[in-house]
Amino acid sequence: MNFSHSFFVKPAAHEVVETTVALSADQRPALVGTVLGTDGKPAPGALVTVYCADAPARPVGALYADEQGQFAFGPLEPGRLYHVKVFKLSDNIRALE
Repeated sequence: MNFSHSFFVKPAAHEVVETTVALSADQRPALVGTVLGTDGKPAPGALVTVYCADAPARPVGALYADEQGQFAFGPLEPGRLYHVKVFKLSDNIRALE
């Protein structure tokens, strides 16, 4: 089961806002995963982009995989088809002069 909560906050200059968040059950799905390189090791910094299959020109969201190659998207719409694209830069980068 997934859980969620949301709220707005507008802090003033030099203010520290403290809060407690109580999560509620959420029926919406999430997508979590790990990006592995060709060597089978985690691929940190890989760009993961999620698109709705019926609107391929507009991404739902994009993020970079963390140091363990892990990523998480959510919430998503149940029953909707998504297209996930993963891109990782080569370590072989040449500076343009």
